This record gives sequence, structure tokens and C-alpha cells, in this order.
Amino acid sequence: ETVNSVSVDKKDITKLGDIVSKFTSSQHQEQEYFSPEGAQTNQQEFSYGNTIELDENLPTSRPTQKPRFLSMDPVQNDLKLLGVKPLEPDDYNIHTPPLPRDGSPLLVSISISLRNILEIDELRQLITLETTMRLYWQDYRLNVSHLLPTNPYSNASDDYILLHPDTTHYIWFPDIYIDFAKALRVPKFMVPPASLRIYRNSTARYATQNNYDVACPMNFRKYPYDTQICKVKYESYGYTTQKMLLKWKKGFDQSKVTANNSISLAQFDYAVKFEEEYREAIASGEYPGVIMTIVLRRKINYHLLQTYLPSGLFVIVAWLSLFLPPEAIPGRVTMAMTTLLTLAAMFGAVRQNTPRVSYVSALDVWMCGCIIFVFFTLFEYVIVLCLIYRKTDQEDYKEKSHNGTNVVALQSLELSDNNFVQHQENIQKKGNLRCCLKWRKRNKDKKKQQKLNSALVIERRKPCTVHLVVEKVCRSLIAIMFIMFNGIYWTFLFYEEDAMDIPDFINQD
Repeated sequence: ETVNSVSVDKKDITKLGDIVSKFTSSQHQEQEYFSPEGAQTNQQEFSYGNTIELDENLPTSRPTQKPRFLSMDPVQNDLKLLGVKPLEPDDYNIHTPPLPRDGSPLLVSISISLRNILEIDELRQLITLETTMRLYWQDYRLNVSHLLPTNPYSNASDDYILLHPDTTHYIWFPDIYIDFAKALRVPKFMVPPASLRIYRNSTARYATQNNYDVACPMNFRKYPYDTQICKVKYESYGYTTQKMLLKWKKGFDQSKVTANNSISLAQFDYAVKFEEEYREAIASGEYPGVIMTIVLRRKINYHLLQTYLPSGLFVIVAWLSLFLPPEAIPGRVTMAMTTLLTLAAMFGAVRQNTPRVSYVSALDVWMCGCIIFVFFTLFEYVIVLCLIYRKTDQEDYKEKSHNGTNVVALQSLELSDNNFVQHQENIQKKGNLRCCLKWRKRNKDKKKQQKLNSALVIERRKPCTVHLVVEKVCRSLIAIMFIMFNGIYWTFLFYEEDAMDIPDFINQD
């Protein structure tokens, strides 16, 4: 087995030597291929791997220079195929834009495919997008007609040649940048996701995929039912409108974007609109640009279940405590204080997940309103207790005063009765009207008992019902005020000055 492996290695080395000798012997033919005449006559021998079909009958004994492997440097080979890097460097200047022959500005078309909305950072007011950008412009200095088939309609895919993306460093390229972009990332594994095409009519198409963070000023006054409008601006940095124009390129369906219907956002509904004829006017001139507008409308379902429903139920629980009797002090105080503290803790937790802004948002108004209503129920109970204890003190004072006057009256009655008894005894001693003494004595006892009963009876005051009236009025008043608060709040929250649905926004043009 060892002898066989050694013989196989010797055969491979012999083949490798033959290949190297063939490349060295074909050095003079490489020059013919890179000359303009040779490129036209030998256009069928090129393929996108920068390889050359070699003739096995080429002589191998001619001494030549050092062998050149074309596939090791595809960028340089592509440049030579395009004629961008000829022997005379003045023939192509990458700093000169390919202006049309009539002197009009160069038209650069742009197309955006929104692949995904990766993140919406509300605290830092940033939006992360993943897009595929395509740029189209025409450069008459790039001629690839000699590298394409004779009949362009035989195969549509052969109407352009595909070049290495790094070739863009050696040709004129539009200086497009993303305004207010914080970071730009290229998701690549080994080779960057980019391509360069040159069509038969000298139109260059460059496509690349990247993701970036763009600043998006947000307004949270109607949070959590707010609508954010993020404008992503693509504009030229150095060329004014006199040299270059930038417009959206419409596709086969006359659309300016390839929409990705699979984008799903947890808290937002989104819409994309494209605006053109954007010009940034500064002191040095007007610079062309286009705008991609992304509309984000927040879904309120999450906050309805997590914030509005629990806080509203806590207010109702505090209102139900008004139906307990005022004597149940522990029960009423516990219900009011528990709901108040729970709402305060919920309000603090919600504020941690919302942007820290100096103005008041709609959610702040709701939480503060709920806390105020719960505080009213506690404050109303304090007033009722004050009325009850004030009434008790007044009744004790009046009872004491009535007891003192009754004692004096009883003493005076006892003295008058004693005098009356003595007077009757004197009459009885004299012997007058003996037959009527018993009747008069009974009559005297009855009158005495009546006077004593009338003196001992304390004047009863009518029961005080002020605190009960206050309780009844507060029950109705707090319920009516909370219903009115809900009506005004939700009307304001869902009202929009320039209300427009997302489908209407997309179709507006």
C-alpha cells in the first residue's frame, strides 16, 4: 500500500508540473486577451471565475517569465476587463462623475427593500432597520458589450456581467449616506452581502444588505396610544443638485419598495411611505436626497390588560368601601390604604418602562387620576368620623345639664309635697271632712306621681343624620366623577387631529 501511495503522489506532481508549464507557455496569449482587439475576438473564452481555457497542444519548452494566476486577484482582472485600469491612467478618473453628454445632472436611482425592523429603542429614541439598498446610475465609460452574447434577447440573465463588489473602489461611486445614522453594520460570514452588475447599456447596479441604527425623535404625549413618525434620509454628501439627482426607482409593479409582509412587531403596527424631491439646503448649496418614512402606531392591547384594567378595578374597590358602616373603622381604612399603596407601586413600575420625558403623558394622567379618586374615598371617611364624634360630645354635654336641672326639680317637689301633707294633717286633726280624706289622699298620690314622672323624663333629641347624608352624597358624587373622567380621558386619547388609517397613509401619494 505504501508503494502505491508513493506512485500516486508522483503522478500528481507530474500533472502539476504540466499545468505550470502550460501557464508559463501561454504568457504571450494573456496579453492578447487583455488587449482591446483580443478581448473582442476571444470573448467566449472568459467566464466569471477569471479562468482561461488552455489548449493542450501548446508548446511547453519555450522559456517564459514568472507564471501569473489570474484567479488569485479577481478585482484587478475585472478592472482590466472593464478597461478601467488601462495602460494610460488618465483614461478613467474615479473622482469625475459620469455626467450626461447634454450637460444635465446625473440621475442616480435608489431602491430600498425593508427586510426587518429589528428593534425600537424608546428610551434612546432609536430604530434599528435591516434593508437591502440598490443604486442605479449610468457610466458610459464602462463598456461590457464585448463580454456579452451577440443577441441580448436570447437570454435575459446574460444582459449584464457580475463583478466582484470590491471593484466599486476603483470606479466612480455615488456618495450616498444615511442622515442621523448612529451605527452601520454589515452582516457577513466570509464575503460581504453585496454585488455589482454592469449592464449592456453601461448602467451600473450596486446592491448591498446592511442594518443600522437611525435616530427617530419621538413624542410620548399620548403614550400608550401614540404614533411615531421616523424619517430615514438618504442623501448625497458632496454633489449638489447641479451635478446629481437622487430619486426612487420604481419596480415592475410601479412600487418603490419591496415590502416584507412577514415583519411582526410586538407593540406596533407599521407603514412605510417614500418621499422624493427632498433637498437639503445649506450655505454651500442644495443637496439631493430621498426620504423613507416609517409610521409606527402603538398597540394599546398590552396596556389595557396590564395597566388600565387593574387600576380601574382598584378605584372601584375603594368606592365600594363607602358602603360599609362608619363604625367598621378597620375594614374601611384597610381597603382604602391598600388600594392607594398598590396604585402608587404600580405607577412606579410603569414609569420605569416608559421614556423619561419632562412633559406629562396620557398614562401619567390616568394613574394620577386613579390615585386621586382613591384618596377622595379615604378623605371622605375622615370627614364622616369627625361628624360622628362631634355629635356624641354635644349629646353628653346636654345630658349632664338636664340631669342637674332634674335634681333641683325633684328637691323642690319633695318640699312642696311635704308642706301639702302637713296641711292635710292639720285639716284632718280638726275633724273637717273626714269622709273625703281617703279620696283626697289617693288624688294627691296620683298628682305627685305624675309630677315625678314628668320631671324624670329627659327631653329626647331627634337622631343626627348629617354623616349619613354625607355618605350618600359622596357615593353618588365619586361614581359620577369617575364616569365623567373616563369619558373625557378616552375621548382625548383616541382623538387625532389629522386622523388617518395606516392603509390610507400608504396609498396617499
